[in-house]
Amino acid sequence: MARTARPGSLVLAEVSGAADLVGSIVDRIADGVLFDGDRLPSSRALAQQTGVSRGTVVRAFDELAAAGFVVSEHGSGTRVSEGAALAARAGARTRGRDGTAPAANFERRQGRSLRDLRPGIPDATLVDGRAWRRAVRTAAGEGMAGLNPWEEPSPRLRSELSGHLRRHRGIADGGPVLFDSSRSAIAALCAAFAAAQQVGRPIAFHMEDPGYRGALLMAREQGLDVRFHPVDPDGLDTANLGDEPGVVFTTPAHQYPLGYRVSVDRRVALVEWARQTGSLVIEDDYDGEFRYGVAPLPALVTLPGAAEHVAYIGTSSKSLSPDLRVAWCVPPVALRRPVEQWLAVHRRGPSSLPADALGEYIRSGAMDRHLARAARVYSDRRERLVSALNRECLGLAVTGVEAGLHLCVLLPGYEDEAVVRALGKAGWRTRSLSSQSTVHTVSGLVLNYSRLDTRNAGEFATSLREVLASADFRRGEMPG
Repeated sequence: MARTARPGSLVLAEVSGAADLVGSIVDRIADGVLFDGDRLPSSRALAQQTGVSRGTVVRAFDELAAAGFVVSEHGSGTRVSEGAALAARAGARTRGRDGTAPAANFERRQGRSLRDLRPGIPDATLVDGRAWRRAVRTAAGEGMAGLNPWEEPSPRLRSELSGHLRRHRGIADGGPVLFDSSRSAIAALCAAFAAAQQVGRPIAFHMEDPGYRGALLMAREQGLDVRFHPVDPDGLDTANLGDEPGVVFTTPAHQYPLGYRVSVDRRVALVEWARQTGSLVIEDDYDGEFRYGVAPLPALVTLPGAAEHVAYIGTSSKSLSPDLRVAWCVPPVALRRPVEQWLAVHRRGPSSLPADALGEYIRSGAMDRHLARAARVYSDRRERLVSALNRECLGLAVTGVEAGLHLCVLLPGYEDEAVVRALGKAGWRTRSLSSQSTVHTVSGLVLNYSRLDTRNAGEFATSLREVLASADFRRGEMPG
């Protein structure tokens, strides 16, 4: 028969808090003073016996219940769980012997190697850790909303993003829809536009080649007819797009991967084409915050007549870190509701805590300070890499140096995948331009300089020179 331990009969070690009380009760279970099924004294009685507050006792009971040592039943008090004595004697504890929670056996994530120059990753160490932790604490301190994030996306982030887009990109009507990635936003826009057309044939999806593979995958996933156009330093030529309604995907601030900036004339022409044909332009401004020594060109969505035909996409992946998985989209008014419905069905919104923390980070002014500082650092690192390449690799053309976090080294006549493999043997991870091409193949390397210091920039340029000189990587003459 289960017993009820009286306060006087339950001898506990001296306790000063919930951790001590938890450990003492588990010890009494382990040494046989408490049996499976025994009822513990009430929280009020234990508080009087130990001299701690009743709230402290309640927290201790909660921890014991969460660990499975006790079970609480309404109207019946708290009793020792079945099997708790065996577990306690075997050494199970909610905390370590020193009263601390058992430490997980893990190694802190180190991130990519500094010799990994593949594009897509900013330098997260530039983020003001104190300001970010403060933003997270503020967001976490407001508790759980009890809502699905796609039902009511972070009001804080949506509000602060509207101001951020107005200040940094001139987007006045910036009511953003929140996503977990730019790919999800692209998929939602493609699906919404295709459904609105109500035609019995696949919708054309125009993109530059080489271009962003994520956009290509999303277009194909939505059943669009992908059409590739060779990269022009001035941007897509609307003369090649035809006169049927379709979707154009573009990265005008810093073309991915070659880094060209779409000219003002081509921007105006693209918006006019979309207006005349009833098409959708998806403007992916993936690293548009960073420009070096050049004036900012207007976002497509801010041009006259663009609001009804241009969808703007941005992300925190390049400005802060891809860890956050927060992206946003400002769709044309006619597509907003279908995009929101797609988001609700596919549940591709960001988690509330990182979204709210990002909103607070922007509100506090930390985001503006971070972007200003990061731009200075990235500009310096870009210059180091360009100087090293010019010094060690004379004659190689470099593109995309005016903006963003990466540049390209063109290798006409070379098998760039073979060069990538050779650099890998020398300890460098790079990405080939040909791997970003489908029809219009361009040979070269896509290099991320966001974390390069002077030493690594020089060492990489030397390694590239040695690789190109040590073996014949010309097309058709790759070394065996």
